[in-house]
Formats: sequence, C-alpha cells, structure tokens
Amino acid sequence: MTTVVVTRPADQADELVDALQQRGFNVRRQPLIDIEPVSDDEQAARSGLRQRILDLDQYRAVIAISANAASTGLEWLDRYWPQPPLAIDWYAVGPSTAEVLRAEGLNVQMPESRFDSEGVLALPGLQADSICGEKVLIWRGIGGRETLAAVLRERGADVHYAELYQRRQIDWGTECWQQTLADDPVLMLSSSQALDIVEQQVPDLAQRITTLVLPSERIAHIAEAKGYRRVLVAASARDEDMLLCLQDGLQQE
Repeated sequence: MTTVVVTRPADQADELVDALQQRGFNVRRQPLIDIEPVSDDEQAARSGLRQRILDLDQYRAVIAISANAASTGLEWLDRYWPQPPLAIDWYAVGPSTAEVLRAEGLNVQMPESRFDSEGVLALPGLQADSICGEKVLIWRGIGGRETLAAVLRERGADVHYAELYQRRQIDWGTECWQQTLADDPVLMLSSSQALDIVEQQVPDLAQRITTLVLPSERIAHIAEAKGYRRVLVAASARDEDMLLCLQDGLQQE
C-alpha cells in the first residue's frame, strides 16, 4: 500500500485525505502551516488594510493570490460593503481561488493553464495598455513573492497589498519526521513555501521520499534542481488535480 503524506493546513485537508483513503492509499497528516487571519483591529487600521477595503471601489482590479486570500478577503468585503463595488475586474491565480470568488457571484478571470503570478500576468486585462494608470489591489498573506506587483508597476499600475492572513510555520521534531518518512512515502506539497519548510526540518528530504507531488511547473523546476528523484506536477493545487496527478504517476511506474 502506497503511503502519502498530506501537508495541507489541518482544517483544509479532510476532503483530500478522505479521497486518498477511499482509493486505498495509506495517509499520514503532517500540516506545515496554520492560517491565522489578520484581525480587524487598531493594527489593521495603522497598516492601511482597513482603509484599502473601505476604498475598494477606487480599484480597477483585485487579484486574489490563493483560496485563503479569497475567503479572508470576502470576509472583509462582507464587513464593509453590502454588495461588492461595481466596475472591478476580479482575478484569481488558480481554479481553487476562482471557485471561492465565483461562489459569491463575482465574475472572475484566471489563467487557462499556468496557475501562478506569471500566468496571471499574461492575462489581457493586466497588460500595460489596459492597466497603466489604474489602481490594483492584491489580496494575499503577509509576505510572499513580489513578481506580480513588480511587473504590474513596470506596466504603470498603482499596486497596493491587502495582506489578510499570517502563515504560522509548524515545527515537527526529528523523531516525528522519522516516523512520517519511515517507508519512503509520497509527499504532497501545495507551494514552494511548503517545500522550504520541510527542507528546513529534514535536510536530506530528497533521499527520504520516493515521489514529490507539486502544483506547478515553477515549483517542480526548483525541486528537480535540488535532486529529487521523482517529481509529479499537478494541473493545480486543487484536491482533484493533485489526486489525478498522483494516480497517473503511479500507473506509469
């Protein structure tokens, strides 16, 4: 029986774990981060987050980086806007994020295949002739890649961040990792940050797992350069895409 290590946050892993178990996989749960939403308090006021939500109607485009960003951003939106402002172009990096926004009735644009900053930057509405001189708000967690904002600014956009949640790293001890990786399992990761976290705690990770399942070509290239034996690339970080990638990869063995 193939063992799969699922590293999603504890409150976001149940459906994936159930789907894997129903297909006969042995599953171990090892969440790597906790998602902590930013509170609507004095700090949110001082940082400008609250004001950016209040000024949402001044933005031409809102880009949600992740499903967490989308769901947390919508909570802020509900708090201050009876209905979403009109004339905003909504963008999502990938299908999981788009699903959250579309569930609230928003018309969302997203890449067709490459679900990362580069994929979003290729969309027609974010080219220089469309976005120059316009205000753009990026919903994201605290920290992260700067590529999206940097390129949009080069195209003439006035870009702001709404940093809506904090990622809290979970540190697992050596003994725990020894048990989790005891039989060279498959490791599922949802981001480059997740790969960084595991490697900090398990420096010889590439020698301890048989297969790495990742949600994008960009992260896969990073892993392959580090010497991982077998890297499978899913169409996105959605449960169904990660599961399909794993099944297809194992059938090709």
